[in-house]
Amino acid sequence: MQFTTNEGYSDDVFKNCSSTPPASEWLKPVSLLQESEPPQYPLESLPSGLGDAVREVIEFVQCPMALAACSALSALSVSAQHLANVRRAEGLEGPVSLYILAIAESGERKSSVDKHFTTAITAWEAKQAELAKPNVKSYQVKHDSWSMQYEGLKQKIKETAKQQKPVDDLTSKLMQLKNDEPLPVRVPRLIFGDATPEQLGYALAKNWPSAGVLSSEAGIVFGSHGMSGDSAMRNMALLNVLWDGGTHTIDRRTTDSYKIKDARLTMGLAVQADTVRAFYDNSKGLARGTGFLARYLIACPDSTQGSRLFKEPPTAWPNLTVFSDRITELLNKLPKFNEAGGIIPTTLDFSNDAKKAWITFHNDVELELKQGGDLTDAKDVASKAADNVARLAALFHLYEWGSEGRINKDLVVRASAIVKWHLYEAKRFLNQIAIPAHISNAIKIDDYILRYCRDHKSDRLARNYLRQHGAIRDKKLLNDALDELKDANRIKIRLDDRTSIIEVNPALLVGDYA
Repeated sequence: MQFTTNEGYSDDVFKNCSSTPPASEWLKPVSLLQESEPPQYPLESLPSGLGDAVREVIEFVQCPMALAACSALSALSVSAQHLANVRRAEGLEGPVSLYILAIAESGERKSSVDKHFTTAITAWEAKQAELAKPNVKSYQVKHDSWSMQYEGLKQKIKETAKQQKPVDDLTSKLMQLKNDEPLPVRVPRLIFGDATPEQLGYALAKNWPSAGVLSSEAGIVFGSHGMSGDSAMRNMALLNVLWDGGTHTIDRRTTDSYKIKDARLTMGLAVQADTVRAFYDNSKGLARGTGFLARYLIACPDSTQGSRLFKEPPTAWPNLTVFSDRITELLNKLPKFNEAGGIIPTTLDFSNDAKKAWITFHNDVELELKQGGDLTDAKDVASKAADNVARLAALFHLYEWGSEGRINKDLVVRASAIVKWHLYEAKRFLNQIAIPAHISNAIKIDDYILRYCRDHKSDRLARNYLRQHGAIRDKKLLNDALDELKDANRIKIRLDDRTSIIEVNPALLVGDYA
């Protein structure tokens, strides 16, 4: 079978090109970003049962390792967050819920991965809805009857008042009837895809006080309804309070206001880098200034697209089945509710050794915030890292032991390794989205060119091919990006028989500066 180079550009286009200049004619290439490539996700730090399930899913789905791990941790957080708070020290107690953000291009199979890890949650939701049907019907009948009595009494008061007769007794009955209004049956709904913040807040306050937003589109934060200045501020304020486990009041003009208190929320989002950049730019610095993005465990893994050859689905999922069974067990431990309908969680403490390990992590991060330290440009993210270690260690404990006992050192060490990885991923990504757009575009084009040349064992490609198949299609944006690459001594552009050919600095193809 014959293939043409660059899908339609004949081999002659490249064979007839003048050869790339000797390496001695090239200047040293300049890095577009100083950050190094991220280390591999520390999969071995996940507790065995959790890690084995993640490996099993990766083997079939062939998604980025970090994407699968993030999905599993999101599912665990949704399923266990109602059971406990974690106490880091006296007076430092808070939720175990996680906010996770994976930066991934369309087609990375986030939805498929989520489906594997949330099967038990959706099945549990469906079962609870089925069990609640008789109670829901009973409530509807009782509330219809109550509504008719309430409206009838209001009408009677109106008629009596028109006759200028006393209404005190009727008003007292109305007040009593109002207090006796039947309450809706609480049917657990745990997973939301793309609900608005107002819908999410209402559901937590009025229906079930524990939920998770698991979305491959992340519209609740980055969608059009969340991008404008005022709404973005409101959304970030609400989500910040929910991460903290605090109280938030929603004031509404046309309907009753309500208060969200003692509720728990998990965020497991995937979104394209350009969408986050637009949100970051539109928020005018508030996304970081308010500590919103700092609350997330951020992952920005390399794509696996182009290497995912077909595989038959496995006939059995032994490790994922163990994971799903444990998720169901955690969900079956229903939350305890206070009078206002909020959660009353138990409190998990560290063992003495675990507390020392957590303090070591906290202090190590703190020391890197001083001038010249490794995290001086990520102080906002670093300030939440120790909190996230405590949350993650507590979730590991709940997965392995339930809400009894104290969190051991091994789980803190495992959580520390994972949060440290996310901390440096956040630093790398957030610094990248803070750079000018034309530099970001240059990075995308540079990455595409280098991957193409390595995959095809070539040192060049046609400019028109790059425009048709690369990450940037707009002519002006592409030209600006190529100019950046030329200025950085990473490429040269030569005209051969009226065809523009992009030639790559040989040093980049031997791994010296890529």
